[in-house]
Amino acid sequence: MASRRWDAGTGEGDVRTRRNTGAQGGAGPRGPRPRLLAMQAVASVTGVPAAAMQSRRLLNREVRRARSLAWYLSHTEYGWPLYRVGAAFDRDRTTVAKACREVEDMRDDPALDGLLDRVGRGLAEITGQAEAA
Repeated sequence: MASRRWDAGTGEGDVRTRRNTGAQGGAGPRGPRPRLLAMQAVASVTGVPAAAMQSRRLLNREVRRARSLAWYLSHTEYGWPLYRVGAAFDRDRTTVAKACREVEDMRDDPALDGLLDRVGRGLAEITGQAEAA
């Protein structure tokens, strides 16, 4: 039975050489804090401060909803898997998954659906991921 061996010290096959290549976690904006961009975009349309969305405390319904919208947009617009969204926002992936399912259910409301479409297009334009028309 053949075994795979990592070439120690050469960099070939070394996990450190593959880190931050975008191979894991899907494509998405690179940079220091793209999550802040999603939070600021949601904050501008909901009126909920981004600092409140970052809080670990259980807050009122509006803050929780805004936080969920930021997670949802990070997942859908950046193409991040749920574990990456959770890591970026310091939450468990299952918490993020539940919030994304709830936002998806809320999209039945035409007003919220339009809002998410507009904010999503804005994020795509800012991050350079807008589709060519």
